[in-house]
Amino acid sequence: MNKGSLPEVCFELLSREIALQRVPGFDDIEQVKLLSGENGGGIKIYRAANINRVVLVDFKLGEGVPIPHHENRLSVGAEIFQIAPDLSYKLPLWGINSVIMKDGTYYFDTDFSFGFDLVMDYEFTMKYLEPFNEVYKRFSTHPDLTIVPSGEMTTWVRTYISPVFITAIARREKVQAVYDLAAELIKLWVSMYKEAGQQDAAFKKKQEQRIQAQYAGMKNTDRMGKILLGAFGRETFNTFFKAMSS
Repeated sequence: MNKGSLPEVCFELLSREIALQRVPGFDDIEQVKLLSGENGGGIKIYRAANINRVVLVDFKLGEGVPIPHHENRLSVGAEIFQIAPDLSYKLPLWGINSVIMKDGTYYFDTDFSFGFDLVMDYEFTMKYLEPFNEVYKRFSTHPDLTIVPSGEMTTWVRTYISPVFITAIARREKVQAVYDLAAELIKLWVSMYKEAGQQDAAFKKKQEQRIQAQYAGMKNTDRMGKILLGAFGRETFNTFFKAMSS
């Protein structure tokens, strides 16, 4: 995994605040090959207290794979960083994903996935998300980021996104703006993590149901997943999926 990639930057930022431990048993996917035989990058998985998994994904796509939802332009890589907490705690998942194009365009999106209803929890929303609004506005108008209009998202994405969701376009040579945004979001997530209390079994079950429903819908409308399936093959892709949901 490249030093300085989005997952590595996020890992470094998170590990300054939380002691992360490598999860054994996934050596076979830390370095994989494309169906073409070229280097395909890989996945690393960590865990911590009250965190089920922290996933770093850095896929390489060789000389490029056509992306239908980006005018069939060639993508040379895709990155994912995700924090999945123990849902016994009142904590959202956080993730940031990118698609890196051969022409230097850098598409990304980031969001918290809440397993509980923010509308029903005014106190939580005002404590954590309202103070973040100034940061959100700053990056929504950042000169190195072009925000993607909501009309270009799928209906399912618009159904589940949170108040801090951002999807935007950058350039590889100006990717620092993306890293700076990720740093602010990690800081916000860590503040929730440090103050989160353990909830009862019913709360955990409701969180799991909502997150599972969100992911089921995402799987059915996942445009990038189909592309990665074609690049890596079903066996490797299924191993990826198992690791991401372990």
